[in-house]
Amino acid sequence: MKLLLHTCCAPCSVYCIESLRAEGIEPVLYWFNPNIHPYMEYKARRDCLVEYSKSINLELIVNEKYGLREFCRNVSDDIENRCQKYCYPVRMEETAKFAKENGFDAFTTTLFVSPYQRHEVIKKVCEEMAEKYGVTFLYRDFRDGFYEGQNKARELGLYRQKYCGCVFSEEMSSLARQKKDKEMIDRVNRDTERRIRLSDCMPNLDFRPLKRENKEEIEFIYNIKKQKYAEENKQELNEEIQTKLFERYIRENAKNIKIITIKKEKIGSFDGRILEDNTFKIDNIFIINEYRNKGIEIAVSNEILFETKDIKE
Repeated sequence: MKLLLHTCCAPCSVYCIESLRAEGIEPVLYWFNPNIHPYMEYKARRDCLVEYSKSINLELIVNEKYGLREFCRNVSDDIENRCQKYCYPVRMEETAKFAKENGFDAFTTTLFVSPYQRHEVIKKVCEEMAEKYGVTFLYRDFRDGFYEGQNKARELGLYRQKYCGCVFSEEMSSLARQKKDKEMIDRVNRDTERRIRLSDCMPNLDFRPLKRENKEEIEFIYNIKKQKYAEENKQELNEEIQTKLFERYIRENAKNIKIITIKKEKIGSFDGRILEDNTFKIDNIFIINEYRNKGIEIAVSNEILFETKDIKE
């Protein structure tokens, strides 16, 4: 079969070509995309396809028509429906016509690989153009291989565009990126604001020294230390080893351990030591799971810094 494969870009062609070759079909690539703008984008996609076709020993026919003014005249009255009213028909008609006039048995397009294109609309347009010009339309749903093809294109270093083709799709892509960026910035700002707020005015945050004889507090610290050891070692430690580690920890740090509470509810502990310059150095802060990543650690550090400042003065 002598097949003309309309090709929108090199990355989208990767899987289509491999799939057709697996069927024993050696397609001829056909570049006709007057809907791609601006010219530097048009040139980048075309030149990439030229080089890629050489690298895989496939014939490429380039129909050099940039077509910005004609595109604008044809889509200006209905920009939202430009794809089905102009972009698909103008390319598929030219492809079907060229196939008929140059002795091809059939035609198809790499547009069928993209899950983002209007697949059924393209198929209908191709069927209409095949009937109009008396040439066979070879339908293939290449969508299953889209991500495989894109990954190979990335590995090959092929130019990968960031939008469909026309200036309006570029606008939509830019607005989507701006929205995503704004959402990310807002999320970071909210998180930062929350952390600052919690750090500066954590309600009812309090510390009290560990009382060695208070078994309830000892048990609480034991549990969060055990959890910490398990996370660090990616497994539960032997109970006997864990107990020995904890007893040594208490022995060495009992005087410097403080229980962290909110409204008298124990949520964690920290330990540290007073240095020679009379400043306090925090060595460890332990917080129970439900209170993690809520600014408690920052609040504890800030409070201790204030205490340190008071000590030095």
